[in-house]
Amino acid sequence: MLAPVQPSDRRRAIVALVLVNSMWGLSFPMMKCLNMQVDEHFSVTHLTASPMLRSSAAAWMIGIRFTAAMLLYLLFFHRTLRQVQMPHLLAGAAIGAMFVMGLILQVIGLGTIPASRSGFLTSLVVVVTPIISAIAQRRMPRPTVIAGAMLALFGVAVLAEVIQLRDGRIGFAADMRQTWTTGDWLTLLSVFFFSGQILLLDQLGKRYHSIAFTPSMFATTALLAFCTFAWLQFHVPESAVGGWTSLAVKPSFYLMLILLCSIPSLIAFAWMNKYQPMISAGQAAVIYTLEPVFASLWAMTLPAALSLCCTVAYANETFSTPLVIGGALVLTANALVLWPQRRADSR
Repeated sequence: MLAPVQPSDRRRAIVALVLVNSMWGLSFPMMKCLNMQVDEHFSVTHLTASPMLRSSAAAWMIGIRFTAAMLLYLLFFHRTLRQVQMPHLLAGAAIGAMFVMGLILQVIGLGTIPASRSGFLTSLVVVVTPIISAIAQRRMPRPTVIAGAMLALFGVAVLAEVIQLRDGRIGFAADMRQTWTTGDWLTLLSVFFFSGQILLLDQLGKRYHSIAFTPSMFATTALLAFCTFAWLQFHVPESAVGGWTSLAVKPSFYLMLILLCSIPSLIAFAWMNKYQPMISAGQAAVIYTLEPVFASLWAMTLPAALSLCCTVAYANETFSTPLVIGGALVLTANALVLWPQRRADSR
């Protein structure tokens, strides 16, 4: 059995997970830039690319990203390998299987929707996770968790401009049905897999040293992604000179992948596996609503620089009032759910 989590450890975990979300937010414009490079290489646009090409590109990039992340992990965190036993391998494989499904769907969706919107939709995990957890454990979440989840849902809706202020009244956007695309649905579906990942890590991390899950999580993610890519190759109608290999050796492409492998992958997920089990799944899910806030901030500042490095036309997203209001609501939801519970409520 692991030692009880101390208050200082819990505070450190909260800070670490906030930084994790900052790193994940960075990945949205970076993955968007990679998708645009794939489109340029295969002479398509986000509107004309076939679903099979979009899916293949997602699986291929994820496979490369987490293979490299695995190698970097073995290089810099090799001491933790002493802790890895069969339960850690199985746990990491289960977590990785849930994660890779969610990530493939998210990256496919990111090919057709803005990076900020993808981040907003992904953060709906804050609503799904407590609901699934409550159903699985046959109990209701704490009232503050429920209130925080509802407030976070409203904040995400404002951030995504699904809910707007018109003529002094709050209502749904008139063009919501026209702007809600297949990419949005795929991103929404990915939320359920990410929620399963959070819950698995929460349960298994309380039984074993969770940092030891990372090697098999990375390995499973890379393996399943490459298997998916290999299967999809028989169904991709587009072709390009040199195929995927000529794209992979372009400096602008592999340098972007290296950054993705080191920051949002290696460091972020190693910290997530280490620190998330120190707090509840509901609290972790609400902290993860910070991801769209960071994704929006990065999407407003990073694309112009990325476009220069990667020779694609990727403009900065614009600053907007919904970002300020929705971001404030999300931060308030975090504070509400993380509010210390009374000792009498502890189990």
